[in-house]
Amino acid sequence: MSWAAQGAADAAVEGRWCAIWRAGVLVAPLRPVDALPRPELTLCLEFTLPPLPRRVPLRLWQGAAEASRAIGLYALPDGALRLVHGEIDLVTPPGTARPGETVTLRYRACARGRGDIADFINHDRPLRHRLRAGLARAARLDEALPREAGFLSVCHVAAVAEFGLAPTDLPALATGAMLPTSQGMRPVEALEPGMVLRTVTGERLPLRWVARRPRLCLGRLAPVRLRAPYFGLAQDICVTPETRILRSGPAVEYLFGHEKVLVRAGDLTGSPGAHPDRNAPVRVVHHLMLDDPACVTIDRCGVETALLSDVVAAEDAGPPRNLSDADRQPCLPVLDRAAAQALVAASARGRRAAG
Repeated sequence: MSWAAQGAADAAVEGRWCAIWRAGVLVAPLRPVDALPRPELTLCLEFTLPPLPRRVPLRLWQGAAEASRAIGLYALPDGALRLVHGEIDLVTPPGTARPGETVTLRYRACARGRGDIADFINHDRPLRHRLRAGLARAARLDEALPREAGFLSVCHVAAVAEFGLAPTDLPALATGAMLPTSQGMRPVEALEPGMVLRTVTGERLPLRWVARRPRLCLGRLAPVRLRAPYFGLAQDICVTPETRILRSGPAVEYLFGHEKVLVRAGDLTGSPGAHPDRNAPVRVVHHLMLDDPACVTIDRCGVETALLSDVVAAEDAGPPRNLSDADRQPCLPVLDRAAAQALVAASARGRRAAG
């Protein structure tokens, strides 16, 4: 596939976004607003919860349509979050969010009533609640677009997609990463099920599942750019924060008693080789799953592909059930956030000593 053709394919995967705002500034053009109902429509919001009134709800978002149709989001005095959209009325448990905590919402309305979801994530604890009404709702754009500009200061990230946005909070590579296959080096966007990839151990495993999805890349949802030459990379790559990166060396063995460990990319952002990348509001990310848990090799960097448990857990159907240990267990021990930060600090001390 030519680069031009691949660019067109990526644009098709990215889908049609009506508008995207960051800190109140429009970063993707506002498309003409019509009155046509959409088979699916998604509203994405990110906000840091302000102080809450003691007795009355605090309105965080209100759609531009009349109240009977508009999407409304409220913070309740007990820390619950309430989403109202016509007959749909969903409320999270008390204590979902506290003042000062950052929360994202992915709300998808579905005309068939099969794909609707309100996906709330508190990024500071972390805490997640996924709620479904199971009610058919063919939403219009004015139901999601903000009634007033002031809501764009409450919600520092806001986006309206004219399609059902699927979850992407599982391991993935952004377009451009090069991987070794049995047919030679291939960009991740050219991979197809059945192709054979080389792992860091030299093993060759078939690719069983590939999914290409658009991802909103602003705020806490920003992917992580891993910079070359750190991590053994010859060129930068962009990954989702959930992607697990292989780390090895004396510091790993000394601190954790293992020759090799895995670290979530999102936990590496305190190091000089990794930082959140918010340059593009939307990217296409590529989820890969092999026959067995393994790390594929990108230059000299090991990147673990998705587990079946990752895939099932990220889907809107709910948490995984009845999966075998082989489908749940990563190929190496995974560091928690505190351990990852200890490794980043130890690596920094080692670089200073070497310098």
